[in-house]
Amino acid sequence: MVEWSSVDPWTVDETPLPTYKIVRTDTVTGETSVVDKCKPFTSQDEPLEDPETYWTWADDNAPLSARKQVNGTCWDVQGKSETTYEYRVVTTDRYGHVSQPGPAAKETTPDTERPAPVQNLTAERVPLGVRLTWTPPADADVTGYHVWQGIADPDSGETVWKENCWTGSSLATTEIFCPTVPDGATHVYKVAATDDRLQHDDEPLDVLHPAEVSVTLPDTRPPGWTETGVRQGQYPELYVGCSESSGLGDCSRFASYRVERWDPATAAYVTLAEGTMGDAAFSMDTTVHEDRLGLYYYRVVRLDASGAEAVSRSTAYGIWDSWL
Repeated sequence: MVEWSSVDPWTVDETPLPTYKIVRTDTVTGETSVVDKCKPFTSQDEPLEDPETYWTWADDNAPLSARKQVNGTCWDVQGKSETTYEYRVVTTDRYGHVSQPGPAAKETTPDTERPAPVQNLTAERVPLGVRLTWTPPADADVTGYHVWQGIADPDSGETVWKENCWTGSSLATTEIFCPTVPDGATHVYKVAATDDRLQHDDEPLDVLHPAEVSVTLPDTRPPGWTETGVRQGQYPELYVGCSESSGLGDCSRFASYRVERWDPATAAYVTLAEGTMGDAAFSMDTTVHEDRLGLYYYRVVRLDASGAEAVSRSTAYGIWDSWL
């Protein structure tokens, strides 16, 4: 932020005030450039503007011809990263007279460069999706990582990028699990290192220098499976009740329920639990918690009074918890 004040005996009213340009010199290379556009004082990314100027009265010690003081500010965001510059202000009065450069002020720009892409990004297939690993970039100020996987938008069909991968206490900072239903398709994942600079949610991914990897997964889904999400937990818990907010419609038509889990060995659903509607709200599978990184397909079937299947809902569970 470059700030200055000046006086001119010809500045007797508010407009037009003098105009300014800032001469910026790289103290190492001697390269000089003119800063004539400045960032508005806001955290948003807005177009650059002319330096801001305003006038105030000088104190009583100023001579009568210099009582009106002109002040200026400029937020210079165009300098090179981590470079020391010397700034001097040049004034142009209302008659076009140009001053010599004023006294120098020196400052070093902060680190404005994003970390380089991560190295050796690898995708390994695991039952619940993929395990991503990578090595850090050479940057010394890396504080963490962002990981995205490409998801097809259900309305447009276009790929959107979601940060929905799973970490764990036992995992390295350069390792993560991305839950992905194995559907026989090719899936794409992106990883970017981040530093402690502010990042806006709407910042384009390319600005973050992501590395990218893709992997084709086998199709392990039960026949007719259309769900794309994977829920996380060691003990899968299925909602077997019914309420007005559950979106199941008229709950009075249901008499009983059945909880099933897909068995790939027999290519059939196996019944885990049965009950009468209203007896319980949830049913938990307590038999799969040791199969870490396993993927299980469940179905809750609700039956009417005649025993006919009325509604069924499907849920995939990846066996994992963040504390593991």
